[in-house]
Amino acid sequence: MATHLVPRGEAAGVPAPYHSAMSTGHLLPPGLGDGGGSDSARPPAPEPTHAERARTLVAGVNRAVLSTVALDPAGYPFGSVATYAIDDAGRPIVFVSTMAEHTRNAAADPRASLIATEPFPEGSDPLAAGRVTLIGDLLEVAGAERPAVRDRYLAANPASAYYIDFGDFSFWRLEVRSVRYVGGYGRMSWVEASDYAAAEADPLAGEPAVGILEHMNADHGDSLVLMARVLGGRDDAREAVMTAVDRYGFDVVVGGPSGRAALRLGFDAPVATAAAVRPAMIRLVERARQGH
Repeated sequence: MATHLVPRGEAAGVPAPYHSAMSTGHLLPPGLGDGGGSDSARPPAPEPTHAERARTLVAGVNRAVLSTVALDPAGYPFGSVATYAIDDAGRPIVFVSTMAEHTRNAAADPRASLIATEPFPEGSDPLAAGRVTLIGDLLEVAGAERPAVRDRYLAANPASAYYIDFGDFSFWRLEVRSVRYVGGYGRMSWVEASDYAAAEADPLAGEPAVGILEHMNADHGDSLVLMARVLGGRDDAREAVMTAVDRYGFDVVVGGPSGRAALRLGFDAPVATAAAVRPAMIRLVERARQGH
């Protein structure tokens, strides 16, 4: 999950009238296009697939809304808050009491969904944050699997240690059949369950990404402007703020005489650790200084 401070593709202070954004179907204010660079032939920068973004988001939190098919009133969706862990295929594992409504519901009808949401700063628009809905069958975990599942759940939810061995609780796993990813305004799609299961969470998600954003914006604003001008084709860039970073590259919001716009810049190769971002960024700055 890339960490965003500003929704990609949005900036403040640009009035109506609006124009249509072909890639999203939304109506965006003028000057808020993706990139806005002068080189229309520039290839798009690499970025995570929606399967990777979905997997990163689900791995980055441990609380979600679990919905089951209600017994009473019969057939209606029943939503409840649940903590969870995920297995190696990204399947959520919940630990629930036999007295809970969602447990009774799942025992009668396994159809269920779980929606996890990306954290968002206080005062920001929650609808600009990412969310993932996993749809599938909620099935009780078999006895032989319980010890490994117990350890995985407890590692993700240490506060559950007090009641982890209560006899009236059991583990249930959502066998994912379909995935809906929404990454904020204009970024959404259905994701194949197999693609979601095979995807890997981004290694920079969470605290590493926050640290990178704070460092780059506080200490290297001039380098961001240079990269936006030379590597991103925004010749008139006067300011640039890094808003997200992931293994493939980063997003910036660029400002200049032609307006403000979101811009994506890619690393020369994907990074596997937070420590690898610094040399990757240095290579991009060196390329920008050399003019290519």
